[in-house]
Amino acid sequence: MRRLLIPLFLLAAPFAAEAAPLPATCPADAEQTLYDMETAIRQGTQKDLAPIVELAEWAIETCPDRPDAQAIASTLVSAVMATATTPEQLERYITLALTAIQQNDYAWNTKQKPSVLKQADGSQQNYFGYNAATTSLLQYALPQIIRLAQAGQLHPIMSGTVYQTCPYADHADFRLQEEANFWDRTIKGQYAHPAYGWIENRLNSLHAACPAHRMELDYYLARLYGQEVERLTKWSHHYDENAYSAVYAWYWLNPVKGSVNESEMEDAKAELDAIARPLAKKARPHIDALMHMPPDHIRIYSNWRDQADEWNKAVKRLDDAD
Repeated sequence: MRRLLIPLFLLAAPFAAEAAPLPATCPADAEQTLYDMETAIRQGTQKDLAPIVELAEWAIETCPDRPDAQAIASTLVSAVMATATTPEQLERYITLALTAIQQNDYAWNTKQKPSVLKQADGSQQNYFGYNAATTSLLQYALPQIIRLAQAGQLHPIMSGTVYQTCPYADHADFRLQEEANFWDRTIKGQYAHPAYGWIENRLNSLHAACPAHRMELDYYLARLYGQEVERLTKWSHHYDENAYSAVYAWYWLNPVKGSVNESEMEDAKAELDAIARPLAKKARPHIDALMHMPPDHIRIYSNWRDQADEWNKAVKRLDDAD
């Protein structure tokens, strides 16, 4: 799998002499033209930002149904993301990359043959665009979305806005899964972090806009809420018998609160239950969808059912406490 390591030497520099205008329609050699720019970036011979962004934007607008052209365009935009000097500029780069990634997803299919592209040494090699676009998403666009939000500007896709179309094609779910897993790694166990709400918005917008992926998104949302409810409500009782300090006492242990003594238990549990209840309410419809999935889905997603069962038990612990 070919993966581009973005160099750190891209700096704004005086623009080169004006190049020939780009064609109005997508030419047969569009992928090679784009890949030559990528090669120049890797070799350090292309340091001007403007031609990189211009070429990527041209491909996004002119070659939307050419999956490898979109993949290389996403890589070119990824190469300039870290150079953004304002939140507005970074948002523009992220949006361009996401557009290219979405168009790659819609145009890609398992039967297509990879583009064969000329390398810097003159050899010809297969180009695996789906992998490249996925790398652009996971290693650049999504982390930069968090960076942008931390700078005080929430990218529209994280705001809870209604999407006009699903960003992921009906025929493929791998990249959606990878995005959801990225968010899970980012926010797991941090329900109080502002990013939790941003990620919640993203998954809910996807759930509404992507009916072909509804079952997967039920799982990702059930996980988002359910695993937090499970951590907040899970208590175990232990006996501490320490001969050295002559301490012999019962205590309670919770993944969030840590250990508390018998006298603190009731207040600590009430505090965490109060946090867990709104999360449990949000989790219920998604857990129910998983618990009642069709038999053909159960055979494929049996591990999802097992996890949903654990989250369901956590939600029921709150019900029993009321």
